[in-house]
Amino acid sequence: MAKTCLGILAAMPQEIEKLKANVTEQQEHKRGSIFTFTTGMLEGRPVVFGAANVGTVFAGSAATTMINEFKVSAIVFTGVAGGLKEGQKVGDLVIGKEVVNYEMDARSFKPPWDPHEYQLGEIPFLKWRFYEADPKMLEAALQAPLAEGVTLKQGRIATGSIFIDAPAKQAMVKTIWEPLGSPDACEMENAGVAQICKAFDVPYLSVRALSDLVTGDANEDFNAFCQQAADQAFPIVKHLAATLP
Repeated sequence: MAKTCLGILAAMPQEIEKLKANVTEQQEHKRGSIFTFTTGMLEGRPVVFGAANVGTVFAGSAATTMINEFKVSAIVFTGVAGGLKEGQKVGDLVIGKEVVNYEMDARSFKPPWDPHEYQLGEIPFLKWRFYEADPKMLEAALQAPLAEGVTLKQGRIATGSIFIDAPAKQAMVKTIWEPLGSPDACEMENAGVAQICKAFDVPYLSVRALSDLVTGDANEDFNAFCQQAADQAFPIVKHLAATLP
């Protein structure tokens, strides 16, 4: 039986270059002035990959295109994130067991016909809040062979449209992070893709390498770490392509 197509979204140019160096039989497909999708083969599986660009709008649009036009059966999204917990190290990998949009805030929405108390991250009416990773993709990713010294854990990833430096992370503990159950990392795209995948019943997984921590200079750490992040996340993508049903 032929393997189904895996969609691979990447956040950084370094990750796109890593894919270009490993995917065979490549064909480019430009869509509009922003998006370029590349089809090909990775570990014997048809894949399509592309840059998500920054923010949930672009990322959600890229995911929609992959689903509707390229007929992907699953999407994995790799990139970087900011660590939110003590004891983390730059370079640690976090797989999103759940993803949540920390900017979705309908807590003051109290229509008289609905007694439901909305929580931070929850979408009105649909009542979607935490987007769970596909169990088979999560299991496969946790079994992927990694470079020596790379730490991998599963956790909760929070998405918003803010590049958060260390002081901002600390200032958001009581107002944002604790109401969301103390996420492990924050970034700017995952919830947009996860929400689209849930809407279309497409399995989804997020993989994030920590580029900065709760202390330090987020900009300096991010710039220094991008290539390392691409190198450390790629074995998981390769393993998913090889082993998913």
